[in-house]
Amino acid sequence: MKHRVTAVVVALLGTVLPGVSTAAGGFGTQFLDIHAADGVALGSMVLEPSTPGPHPLAVLIGAWGGGRTQNIIPARDLANRGYVVVSYGARGFGESTGEVEVAGPEDISDVTTVIDWALRNTDADPSRIGVGGVSYGAGIALIASGFDPRIRAVASLSGWADLVASLSTNDTRHGLAGLVLYLSGKANGTLSAETDAMLRTYLEPRISDADSAAVIEWSRPRSPATYLDRINANRPAVLAIQTWSETMFPPGQMAEFFQRLTGPKRAEFVPGDHAATESGGLLGLPSDTWTSVYRWFDAHVAGTDTSIAGEPPVVTRARPGMQQPAYHSTWDEMLGEPERAYLGADTLQDQPAAWSRSVTANRDTVADGGVPLATYSLEAMTGNPPNIFLPQVDPGSGAVWSQAPTREPVEIRGSMHAHLTVIPPAATGTAVAYVYDVDPFGMGSLISYLPYSWKTATPGQPLPADFVFTPTAYTVAAGHHLALVIDSKDPLFLDWNSGGGRLGFASTTADPAWLDVPVQPGRA
Repeated sequence: MKHRVTAVVVALLGTVLPGVSTAAGGFGTQFLDIHAADGVALGSMVLEPSTPGPHPLAVLIGAWGGGRTQNIIPARDLANRGYVVVSYGARGFGESTGEVEVAGPEDISDVTTVIDWALRNTDADPSRIGVGGVSYGAGIALIASGFDPRIRAVASLSGWADLVASLSTNDTRHGLAGLVLYLSGKANGTLSAETDAMLRTYLEPRISDADSAAVIEWSRPRSPATYLDRINANRPAVLAIQTWSETMFPPGQMAEFFQRLTGPKRAEFVPGDHAATESGGLLGLPSDTWTSVYRWFDAHVAGTDTSIAGEPPVVTRARPGMQQPAYHSTWDEMLGEPERAYLGADTLQDQPAAWSRSVTANRDTVADGGVPLATYSLEAMTGNPPNIFLPQVDPGSGAVWSQAPTREPVEIRGSMHAHLTVIPPAATGTAVAYVYDVDPFGMGSLISYLPYSWKTATPGQPLPADFVFTPTAYTVAAGHHLALVIDSKDPLFLDWNSGGGRLGFASTTADPAWLDVPVQPGRA
């Protein structure tokens, strides 16, 4: 088996994709360990062009559970473009020893260790260094750019900006995503005692306030946003590529982080789920995502092709389908203007209304956010969001508000915002809201979803609730209509429901319920 794997690696490294510029003379490849100061061996793959240097340096960090050959295709492509490439697995994963610290201080210092090694042992240029990765590697790369001023460019693919916000939304933990993270980490790596304890604590069904605070304290220093001032001081050129339906690291946090960056920057937001858009490129398939990475490094590391630096820095591909990219000079330029629809008893309408209704609490409906790393990965390949037959939503367990069909396409660009009054049956509880694009036959395509939890409510007393959905770009076809669905349970989340009873929703003349939809001017 080992010999077969080696043969596959050699074959991949020896293949040149059509249309990729190749450094004359090819490159040599080594598999070796780079030792950190604490003795941890970082399993690495080193590709060095055969031509005289100095060469630009690209450091690629493995994703969660990945090793040194996980990024073999982009490593090969960059070497063919004239880069020295060091691809390694983060400590505790792949061929690397040590323990998984989740972008802890040791992980960040490992990036510097790898750069130091490359400058000592290869013909890499100390003034031309780029660092990047997918998911786990993306987060480590971003943080490292705030600690090592030699890093001139970062490629963050499906990364996070705020780990605190990634773990919980509106006091609701992303339980299924956390479970996938924990189980895959246990199966494919060596978790440190602290990492194991924090992830298990996070997954406790009824986490205490003290334990929740401990998880937040652990998460904050593992967030690139914590080091924004340092990153801005070093001014690396940051490329962030994120998916609209990201279940691990929702795109809103990266959009906010991107806006606060002061150095050269580019953000691309595309359909799909976590790591879906870059996975094809990791397998050797044509990839717009990896093409952007190569162009970004060529502009800001190698200096061989600066064309991407002259393009608008915000690139979006709308859902559904495989729509062409749109280019914007700023994030705000992409955003639509909010158009308000009021919630009636069961409709989305032009005028506010007073009403109340209730559903059975702690009961799921066919409306759900999907399966992490699967549902929206299919959307990335097919262009089709997950869907349900809206009439199948049980009216006893979920409330539905539908709008009249649109006469023209509606271009939703930005964050939708739903507001209504909740009547909780218990001191703790959860509601989950979904917005669907519904066709004339009742099939609803999921545009966005969001949980909302309360932990200190007075049972039976009105509680204002605001659902500010993660930003998206979605075009509703003419003849379709929007529908808002709210129930009280979703397998994605660790909810705070404590039993049955009736979960109430209400709208009053003093505080009407509404849904704001950001629409591109003149497109509704």
